[in-house]
Formats: sequence, C-alpha cells, structure tokens
Amino acid sequence: MPHDAQPPSPETPIGDLLPLRVKALLQKNGIHTVEDVRKAYPHQLLKIWGMGMLRFRQIEAVFFPGESFTPRRVYSPLPPIKGSSLNGTLPPVAVRALARGGITTVDQLLRMELKDLIAIKGIGPQTLREIERVYFPSQHYGLPRGKRSSPTLPDR
Repeated sequence: MPHDAQPPSPETPIGDLLPLRVKALLQKNGIHTVEDVRKAYPHQLLKIWGMGMLRFRQIEAVFFPGESFTPRRVYSPLPPIKGSSLNGTLPPVAVRALARGGITTVDQLLRMELKDLIAIKGIGPQTLREIERVYFPSQHYGLPRGKRSSPTLPDR
C-alpha cells in the first residue's frame, strides 16, 4: 500500500473488500464493519468456526497489510499428519496435500521448486502463497494460466 493510501475508515461496512465467502462468514458471526474486524483481530476471528488460516490471511492482507499474526496453536478439525515436521507451521490442508505428494519435512519442502509444488493435488494458488510466505519469503512464483489466484485489490 503506498504511503499516501489510507486503509478503509473504521466505520466503513466491509462491502466488497473481501471475497464473498469470507464476508459472509464474518457477517454470520456479527462482524459487519471494518471497526468490528479490527476489534475481533486476531483471537476472536480465529475462533470463528470455518475461519481457517487462509481466510484469516485474506482478512490480514486487506485490513492489516504487513502484519502476520501466528497463533501459538491452531485448532483444526483435521488431525496432524503423523511424522510430518510441517504440522503447525502451515495450515493442516497444506500439510496433508504436501504429505500426499511425499513431502513431510522442511528439508524436503525447501528442496522443491515452487513450480513443482503447484502440480501437487490439493496445492492451489492460495496454499502456494501461504507456503511461499512461510518457507520461501523472497520468492514469488508466477502461476501458469488456469491456476491464478484471485485478483488483489488495487491500492486506494
């Protein structure tokens, strides 16, 4: 966000700032304005059933650019992957997909090329971005046609 751009006003309704599913999830839980999101961040947001870390990161990207809250423990309905050292560092869905692709350790993951990760079933654009954020912070893989992540909001 450029230094002259301002984040949305605290009294502003969420509107079209977030993907429809994230917005619906927040509204279902009584969060209708930017101020409500800021009050609920981070702990109350994480307690919302169905939130998950990927949706949480979408909210962070819009309302808290540059911040990245990492909870001490993420409670998940998915059990951890037995023997994977990636448990707790990535969303359970990502750990499960990586394990299906034969990747269960940080060393194995770091030896992978990002272009090969996107080929693993269950690794979509958002999951790839989360893996990049945690393990490849200086890299950003350009997704091939057909595997594009949702567009980002323009700076205001």
